[in-house]
Amino acid sequence: MKWIIDERTERFKKALMKMGWYTEKMFLRSIEALESRDTKLAKQVIEDDNVLDQMEVELREEAAVMLGIHNLTGIQLRFIVGSMQLANIFERIGDNARRISQITITILREQQTFNPDLLKLGKLTSNLLKESLRVLADLQIEGSFEICSKDAEVDELYLDIRNELLNSARNKPETVDRSSLLIEIAQKMEEIADLSTNIVEIILYIVTGESYKCFKDEMKLFKRSEGVLFDNPD
Repeated sequence: MKWIIDERTERFKKALMKMGWYTEKMFLRSIEALESRDTKLAKQVIEDDNVLDQMEVELREEAAVMLGIHNLTGIQLRFIVGSMQLANIFERIGDNARRISQITITILREQQTFNPDLLKLGKLTSNLLKESLRVLADLQIEGSFEICSKDAEVDELYLDIRNELLNSARNKPETVDRSSLLIEIAQKMEEIADLSTNIVEIILYIVTGESYKCFKDEMKLFKRSEGVLFDNPD
């Protein structure tokens, strides 16, 4: 029976990684569409989100089946439970990539320009996502803590872009609509960076059995004391 569980878990992991890499490809395409001003590519990202939604449904259904028929324990149990959370995170990243592409189409249709720092923000964010997927593929905690600290650079650049666009909107009222759209793109990218750190938090739980939180750009062990929803069994 153990070999059946091992084989099915490995098959499940391959499906999860396929979803993760598909998510990464969507985000990279959304950045490329913005940089190359490619409406066709932006529309492709929007269509791809439907496929990603289907992937999430299939993963959740397979996870439910595995939890129902197999007596999973230890890291295998944590992996399947954590994978349902990861699938939801991938779906949220895909939603953000879709929204970025929708805004890109609006910007191109109205022949508006965009802040070049957005591309830098996108590339910083894509690097974080790529690194988090590598940690997931290896199921190793090495390099995971650095991903949290690198999120600080994304946050700093996001605030710079946001402040610059807000100042532009205040000084030039005619740019309010453009600035609002670009701020939303930057916000979606920053959210994807945060979701990348959430991926690492889940991986740390799967591997170590301990709960970690990326707090103020530092990965910290979440030490439980008194229960909030449930009494501490200790």
